[in-house]
Parts: sequence; structure tokens; C-alpha cells
Amino acid sequence: MSPRDLSQDECTSLLSAARYGRLALSKDNQPYVVPMSYVYQDGKLYLHSRGMGKKVEYATNNPRVCFQIDVLEKEHWSSVVVSGISRLSDSVEAKQKMFDAFTKKGQGGHAGKKFSREEMEKMPMTIWEIEILEMTGREGVW
Repeated sequence: MSPRDLSQDECTSLLSAARYGRLALSKDNQPYVVPMSYVYQDGKLYLHSRGMGKKVEYATNNPRVCFQIDVLEKEHWSSVVVSGISRLSDSVEAKQKMFDAFTKKGQGGHAGKKFSREEMEKMPMTIWEIEILEMTGREGVW
């Protein structure tokens, strides 16, 4: 089977099912790629990272990002690539929205603990919301 393009529905289905992908960023013509857990919900990607760091520095400088997932099963592969704009926040509301999305998908983390507003205010966490501008996918066998 030659590789084929995936429909938007197939891409959405793969994004909805996967838990991990690779976030690609760029700053001053220097690329940077890092694996991250995520949730696809309401047509957007939600990720989180620990406060400040290289990822946040790159995204603050250049909010255009790319996110890639792949599924490998025996001799079959599928891949989805998303291009979009990242919006970063450390607000309690953004943290709550992210925790709710991860919990709804069964990826609660933190043992599924519910956090109070005061606890979330103290968390050194950056929430990533990626608005998808383009989404493409392919699948094939090797």
C-alpha cells in the first residue's frame, strides 16, 4: 500500500486517541523539538509545562508551533502534523480548563486529584492552548 493522505475526520480521530506527541518550536532560526503529553478538545490542543524554561522562551518569542503524533502498529503507520499558534497562560482558569480536559480523557495525572483555587494559584505551571491553523495526516505500511 502506498502512503495515502488522511481525511480531516481521520486526523481528528487520531489526535483524539493519542496521548503523546512532539512539539516543535523555533527561535532565531534554531529549531527545538520536545515530546509532550496533550489533550485534543474542542478543536484545540492543550498541553502543560512546568513554569518557565526553554519551551516557554521559544514560544514567547515565536508563537507559531508544529505538533506531530504517530501511531505505529506492526507494519502500519499513521501520522498527523498540526501547525498552529500557541497561547500561553498561567491563570487559574487556564489551569482548571487543562486539568478538566486531561481528567475527562482519563489522563488526570497527579492521581486524579482535584485542586483548590489556592493550590492552582501556587502551581508553577504554564498552560498551552494551540489554535490549529492546518492539520494534515498520512498513513501507510513499511
